[in-house]
Amino acid sequence: MKRILASLLIISAIGVGAIGATRAFFSDTETSKNNILQAGSIDLKIDNTSYYNGVASPLTTWTLADLNDGHGPSPNGAYLFFNFPDLKPGDRGEDTISLHVNDNKSWACMNVKLTKNDDNTCTEPELLDDPTCTDPNAPGNANLFDGELAQSVNFIWWGDDGDNVFETDEQDFLFQEGSASAIFNGETWTIADSNGSLWDESPTPLDPEKTYYIGKAWCFGNLTKAPLAPSDTNTPLNSNGGFLCDGSLVNNAAQTDVMLADVSFYAIQSRNNSNFLCGDPNPTPTPTPGLCEKKPDVMLVLDRSGSISAPELVTLKNAGNAFINALNLSATTAHSGQSSFATLGSLDLQLTDDPTAAHNAVNALVTGGFTNLFQGLSLADTELQSVRDRADGTSPDFVVVITDGEPNRPAPPANAQALAAAEADDLRAHGVVVYVVGVGVTPANETYLKTQIADDAAHYFPAANFADLEDILEGIANCPR
Repeated sequence: MKRILASLLIISAIGVGAIGATRAFFSDTETSKNNILQAGSIDLKIDNTSYYNGVASPLTTWTLADLNDGHGPSPNGAYLFFNFPDLKPGDRGEDTISLHVNDNKSWACMNVKLTKNDDNTCTEPELLDDPTCTDPNAPGNANLFDGELAQSVNFIWWGDDGDNVFETDEQDFLFQEGSASAIFNGETWTIADSNGSLWDESPTPLDPEKTYYIGKAWCFGNLTKAPLAPSDTNTPLNSNGGFLCDGSLVNNAAQTDVMLADVSFYAIQSRNNSNFLCGDPNPTPTPTPGLCEKKPDVMLVLDRSGSISAPELVTLKNAGNAFINALNLSATTAHSGQSSFATLGSLDLQLTDDPTAAHNAVNALVTGGFTNLFQGLSLADTELQSVRDRADGTSPDFVVVITDGEPNRPAPPANAQALAAAEADDLRAHGVVVYVVGVGVTPANETYLKTQIADDAAHYFPAANFADLEDILEGIANCPR
C-alpha cells in the first residue's frame, strides 16, 4: 500500500509541475499612443496694397494680417482701406485686397456699410451750394447722414489678378459700381458661394493653397472705366490704373464733410455646406446627407472616357480612394462596389467589405473612348439586386456617379441620354438613391444630370474641376471613423 501511495504522490507531483509550466505564455505588446482627432480651422487673413493719386499710400497698406489684431498701419493700430482726411475734387485711389483662407476650402463674403456721411462744418462756400448744411455741433443735431460726400465719391470693385490695375480681361469680374451712398448699404457681396465666385461662374470655394485678389478704385468726382490691355508691367505708378477721374463738376456742397464706412469679410467652410449663399442673413452649415447613417451598399459609377486627361485621372483616383476610406468598409458597416463606363460599361468590383479590393478597382481605371453612362448605371443596378446586396431595410442602396460629360453612347447622343435617364429611374424604382457629381460640365449637361440622373438638386454636386472631387466625395460619405 505504501508503494502505491508513493507512486501516486510522484504522479501527482509531476501533474502539478505540468500545470505550473502552462503559466509561461508567448506574448507581445503593441501600443499606439497619442491618437488624435483634432478640429480643423478656417483663418481668413487680409492684406492691402493702396495708392492715392498714383502714389503708394503707406497708411492704407499692410501685409497679411487679422484685421482686428490692433497692429495696423494707422496711428491707432487700425487697418483702414480709406484714410484720407483732406480730399479734393479729382482725387483718386486704388487698392488691391488679397484674401487667404488658411487650412480649409471656404465660401467667402464681404460687405461695406456706410456709418457716417455728415456735414462736418458749414463753411461759407459750402452754404452757397448746400444751404441746408447744419453744423453737427449745433444743439439737437444728431443726424449723421446729412452730408454730400458719399454721393460724390464713386467706386468700382472687381476680381483682380493682383497687379493693382483694372484690365480688359477683368471686365467680366466687375461686381460693384456706383457712389458710396448707393452701394455701401450693408448688403452682402459674394466673393464665393454655391452660386459662383468673382472669378468663376461655377461654385468654386476659395482654396487655402491660393491667393485671391479684389481690386477697388475710387474717384472724388465722375469715375469712368478705361481698362488697360493686360500686361505684366502695368502699375498705378506708370498708368491711369484702368480708370479716369474727373472732379470738375464737384461743387462745394461736400466741403469738410466726413464719410465713414465699415468693411467686413467672413469665410465659412464649404465642406458639408454645399448650398451656402452669401445673401443668407443667418448662414448655417447644411450638412450633406451621409451615406453612413446606416450600413449602406454603395456602387461607385465612374466615368473613364477619353475626355479625362492623365492628370485628371490621377486626381479622380485619389478622390475615389478618399471616398472609400471615408466609407470605412467592414462586414458590419458599409460595403462598396464599382462599375465604370467609356464606350462600354464594365463591372469592376462586386459589392465587398474589403477596402483593399475597392482601392485596387479604382487604381486600375484606364481612360479612353466615348461616354456610355447607361451601361455604367445598368451594371450598378444589377449588382445592387444580386445576392451580395444586403437587406435594404438595414443596408440601403446608393449609387454615386462621377462624370465630366454628356452621355453619347449608344449613339446617337439623344438616345444615350434617354437610356441613361430611364436607367436612373429604374434604380429609383428599386429603392436606390442616386447621387451625381458633375465635373466641369456645361450648363445644359448640368441641368440634365441634376434633373434626369440625380434624385434631385440636393443629390447633385457640381465640381469646377477634378481637384474639387475629394472634398465633395468625403462630404457625401460623411461616415464616422
